[in-house]
Amino acid sequence: MTHVSHDKITRDKIFSTAAHLFAQKGYNGVSMREISERSEVSKPTIYYYFGSKEGIFRQLMDASVVRMFTVMDEIAQMPISNKEKLVAITKNFFKEAQQHPEFVKFFLNMSIVSPDAAIVQKCMQEAAKRGNMLTQIISQGISSGEFGQTWRPELAASIIGGAMQHFIWQQLASKKKILSDQLAEEIIELIFKGLNE
Repeated sequence: MTHVSHDKITRDKIFSTAAHLFAQKGYNGVSMREISERSEVSKPTIYYYFGSKEGIFRQLMDASVVRMFTVMDEIAQMPISNKEKLVAITKNFFKEAQQHPEFVKFFLNMSIVSPDAAIVQKCMQEAAKRGNMLTQIISQGISSGEFGQTWRPELAASIIGGAMQHFIWQQLASKKKILSDQLAEEIIELIFKGLNE
C-alpha cells in the first residue's frame, strides 16, 4: 500500500512540475533534465513512468481535457434549466482553477505558447469540441423559449468563455480569492439578461 502511494506522490510531483514548466516555456522550451532537476526525481524514474517528454505532455493534455470537461459533459445531461447548466459549468471551471491551478494554467497557456505543435493542436481540437457544448446549451435555450430569439449562440458562448478565462487568469495572478459561486452566477445573469433583451 505504501508503495502505491509513493508511486502516486512521485507521479504527481513530476506531473505538477512538468505542467508548471510547459505552461511557462511551451513544449519545445522544456527538457527532461529540467523536469528532473525541478521535480527532484531522477530521469530514469521519469522515463519509467512516462516514457518520454512527449509522454508526459500527452498525459498532461489528456488529464487537463478530462479534468476540465468530464463534469461539463455530466452537467449538460442534467435535468435542469439551460441557464442553471451555464451557471453550474462556470462554477465548475472556477472550482478547478482554485483546486488545480497548475493544470488550468498549463491548459490555458498551451494554446498561446505552442499553438503550432501538432501534439497541442490535437488536444485543442478536443477542447474546442467540448467548448461547442456551451453553444449547444444556449441553442437549446433559444429553441425552448428559455432565452430570447435575437442572440447568436456562438457569440454568447464566446462571451461566457472569455469571461471565465478573464477571471481565472486574474485568480492565477492574485493571492486573494477572486473566483466564487456568486461571481459565476453574476456572469451568467448578465448574459441571461442580454439573451432576453
